[in-house]
Amino acid sequence: MKKQNKSQRHLISAFMKVRKTKPLEKITVVELCKEADVNKSTFYAYYHDVYDLSDQLQTEAFAQIMGSVGNLSTIVNDTPKFTQDLLHRIVEESETLNCLFQGAEAYKFPQKFYDAVMKVFYRYKPEHKGDMKHQIMMTFKVYGAYFALMTNEEFDEEERIQYIGELTGMFK
Repeated sequence: MKKQNKSQRHLISAFMKVRKTKPLEKITVVELCKEADVNKSTFYAYYHDVYDLSDQLQTEAFAQIMGSVGNLSTIVNDTPKFTQDLLHRIVEESETLNCLFQGAEAYKFPQKFYDAVMKVFYRYKPEHKGDMKHQIMMTFKVYGAYFALMTNEEFDEEERIQYIGELTGMFK
């Protein structure tokens, strides 16, 4: 997570508070500034608009999740463990993620998830950047893991995570 000053922290806190009760398209800069007790010029020093603030927070949320997974090299040498650890962290952060990705923003979740995973993957396997087969494989695994976790809620969460991890298999 990038370093934030006091004003940014207040704006983010205000945004998260308001976002819990309002759709993003109904949140105004004036409302956030009032809640954060900062000037509009302060807001615009960091963000273009509330959508930019939301987008930055979504990206940072996944960066934080990835940073807390532990040994990121497991993405290539123990993919099932990496997937399981990552899905556990997503479940643990579900309150924040649900707030950031609710309503009209929900469609962004799998793409932000994918972007975060690919950033880590290319750190360990830069030679695969631009490789169609690896990109398709990763798209299938990441989106598949996400949708399998989110759409099979009638089954035990731990068992789902375990099995999804097994399905991701190992990289060759």
